[in-house]
Amino acid sequence: MLLRGQRHGVPRLAPRPPHHPGRAQRSLGHRLLEPARYGDWEEIDLPRDTTAFKNPGQDLDYRGFSSGALVDRYRAEAAPDTPVTTNLLGTLEKKADAHALAAACDIVSLDHYLPAHDVNGHIDLALNADLARGAAGGHPWLLMEHSTSAVNWQPVNVAKQPGEMRRNSLGHPARGADAIMFFQWRQSRAGAEKWHSAMLPHGGTDTRVRREAAALDAELHALREVAGSRVEADVAGLLDWHNWWALEAEARPSDRMRYLDLVRDWYEALWRLNITCDIVPPGTPLASYKALFAPNLYLLGDEDAAALSRYVHTGGHLAVGCFSGVVDGQDRVHPGDYLGALHTVLGLRIDEYLPLRDGVTVDLSDASTATHWAERVEPAGCETLVPSADGPEGGPAPGGPAVTRHRHGSGPSRYVATRASAATLRELLRGLARDAGLRPAAETPEDVEAVRRSGRDGSWLFLLNHGTAPVEVHTESGGVVAIPAGGAATLREPGRGSGGPGPVLPTRSPAEDASRR
Repeated sequence: MLLRGQRHGVPRLAPRPPHHPGRAQRSLGHRLLEPARYGDWEEIDLPRDTTAFKNPGQDLDYRGFSSGALVDRYRAEAAPDTPVTTNLLGTLEKKADAHALAAACDIVSLDHYLPAHDVNGHIDLALNADLARGAAGGHPWLLMEHSTSAVNWQPVNVAKQPGEMRRNSLGHPARGADAIMFFQWRQSRAGAEKWHSAMLPHGGTDTRVRREAAALDAELHALREVAGSRVEADVAGLLDWHNWWALEAEARPSDRMRYLDLVRDWYEALWRLNITCDIVPPGTPLASYKALFAPNLYLLGDEDAAALSRYVHTGGHLAVGCFSGVVDGQDRVHPGDYLGALHTVLGLRIDEYLPLRDGVTVDLSDASTATHWAERVEPAGCETLVPSADGPEGGPAPGGPAVTRHRHGSGPSRYVATRASAATLRELLRGLARDAGLRPAAETPEDVEAVRRSGRDGSWLFLLNHGTAPVEVHTESGGVVAIPAGGAATLREPGRGSGGPGPVLPTRSPAEDASRR
């Protein structure tokens, strides 16, 4: 749709020809309490608060229109023959489809700021970096903004600990960035951003933050040979803004099913296995990936469902989370069995969705506990990997399948019919990785992140210790790298790169960072 005219200062919706109001009728569906019948485009207003519910189809359509209008305006402002970019906000921004905006950029740029409430904010950093790289089609990208320490716009603006800024900064080139930048250069004395950290703090050059920023500059200079190389990823994860909008609309079975919570659950399980993935939208060519995971596909059109079926049938490994394959691109429930076209790929049908009350849990046979959601699953060829417990502790579908596996053509698929625990998801993805022949970037202790970039001149292994204890990492060549608590190292791998084997960056501790001038 396009905006057309105004009434009382409010933009109006109008069609792209040759649409007819009758098609809008079918697309937007009906309200719960009264039919929404349209005879003319002038009758279609913007989504508004009502005495009951908004029309979910209209709300979804308007969100897509608004995001698309932003992309159209961005394209219209670009000068001919002048490369353009814009700083995407990744998962911080629900309103604009980052994949669509990235497609309009000559090079993808990202802002990333740690969520202060999350003690595992470095995992959110990795997720958004993988999203930027996926949006860039695997090409190098730019970190347009991040902070040296605290920001000014969260409820509690937590300062970064010594060494944390260094790890955060190195985490971006590890996952494909060819440049990293900060907001801001000098911390202002007045205005709303006077408490936003900067490379030059209020205290001047004799401050911890300034010393760490200067040391980082020298380290990044030593890493310049990494520029242009690619991150190695044999796995893709699906993240779809249209699905995000649809899943979190009004009048759903449970508003506890938050899209980013589901995405982060699955991503963290893979992150802790040190298996690198690209975060991509539906419609991405999948042939180069050995495995694919989709934490939620509530909204799934027929074309995307067919692409998933082909992917598995030809040998790809697929894992799908609960409440998936429910509605089409216009938020209309697929006819027939729940799961829509995924019914055949997953080898099961869903008889009923069973959202859980707050505080209610479901015990699974692997001794883990699931929350928020359950489903009455009826196998149609699949095998049950993890059932819910028998008896009342097994929830509203005791003894029923909670995690399943099915062979569809040449490839296997897995389905998780609940919001599973971290342990269950990690074992699920560990099995997926084993069956698909995936290898971690390195075998490391808990809380040590490992990512590899490769290019014509060599390969580089980034190791980031987010833990509170020193660790040793054994490399593929048989060497051992000691990394202090909170430290980091980047290794040029044996036989590759102009300098031969050995560290490109040191493994300094945060205390050494703080003392350097």
